[in-house]
Amino acid sequence: MDQLATYEYALQELRRTVSSLDASDMDVVTNCSPWTVRQLASHAVNNQLFWAGLVTGRQLVSGEDTMSAVPYEGDLAPIADDVAARAAAMWREPGVLGGIHTTPFGELPGSAVINFPTVDALAHAWDLSSSIDRPIEFESQAMPSITAVIEATCTDGARAFGLIKAATEPPADATDTERLMAAAGRTIRP
Repeated sequence: MDQLATYEYALQELRRTVSSLDASDMDVVTNCSPWTVRQLASHAVNNQLFWAGLVTGRQLVSGEDTMSAVPYEGDLAPIADDVAARAAAMWREPGVLGGIHTTPFGELPGSAVINFPTVDALAHAWDLSSSIDRPIEFESQAMPSITAVIEATCTDGARAFGLIKAATEPPADATDTERLMAAAGRTIRP
């Protein structure tokens, strides 16, 4: 998978996960405590709008609303569908991947920036699904590309900016997906 295909895979994992949530899930406190499922899902979709807006010069959502997890009300499925379609289209715009973009951590090419919303979509899809005891597993054919994204983003530099949590130690019987999520700072329950 190339970077755009990996991003779109991650975005669809997030969209599917958010769309699978029902009203009884929304008040569950997630593994990103103290946020509830509704807050984390809102944060996750807003992150996609934030990054897509950053590389296309459009402010679609404020950084403050994104990072404070201002919750969307009502059914989140149509919101996730809309965000996935809009974000994917924006990343496909000519010049976005090859261009240089101003980010919170300096000037970077789009080919580097795309890794952040990719890991964010994957990690938050996993966070949401795990928080409601329906953990997802990433498809085996996507694992090499996902591994490359985790290696590129889950660095000490990204941790210093607060973008990525410190890696955790997965249990001995962890799945490949769980090992990658532990590298992205997620605590894997035995």
